[in-house]
Amino acid sequence: MSPATGKHAPLLPEKKQGEKRASVHGAVFNVSNSIIGAGIMSIPATLKVLGVIPALVLIMIIAWLVDISVEFLLRYTQSGESTTYAGVMREVFGRVGSVSVQICVIITNLGCLIIYLIIIGDVLSGNFHDGSMHLGVLQEWFGIHWWNSRAFALLFVVILVMLPLVLIRRVGRFNFHSSFIFYSSLFPAK
Repeated sequence: MSPATGKHAPLLPEKKQGEKRASVHGAVFNVSNSIIGAGIMSIPATLKVLGVIPALVLIMIIAWLVDISVEFLLRYTQSGESTTYAGVMREVFGRVGSVSVQICVIITNLGCLIIYLIIIGDVLSGNFHDGSMHLGVLQEWFGIHWWNSRAFALLFVVILVMLPLVLIRRVGRFNFHSSFIFYSSLFPAK
């Protein structure tokens, strides 16, 4: 195994001859899309479940944790030796820190995947809650059939949409997708 794989892979790999790099514009769209998408889904739900004051306290705690994380990244990546998140945590906390950050990333990604799949399932195939049924887009357009059930719709989305996007090796290639999603969220269809 090459030393530049897994936890040793650099966050910003060196540019190869003739390789097209991601632009700042594309990076802005990727980050904006992630922030806006997560914020639109999480903040209103948090306020609804917790209430205004506890939710604001939770938001302040998260902001404080983000500040600490950014400070670690800025302090320990200046040496040039730590080029990955796991490398930064290894410098600060040793092997336990490196493994713990990798476990946290896995858990966070799994949780986000579950949340997105629940939302996609609700939008495409609807849901049944407290005696009321909400039809999804597919059921409203085509009626209720076996092929637009929640399980089949999610299987279709995971295999034909998410899997090809996950297999893209460079994040810079998402800039077209992110800009399309970002602009389409600004001007929703009526």
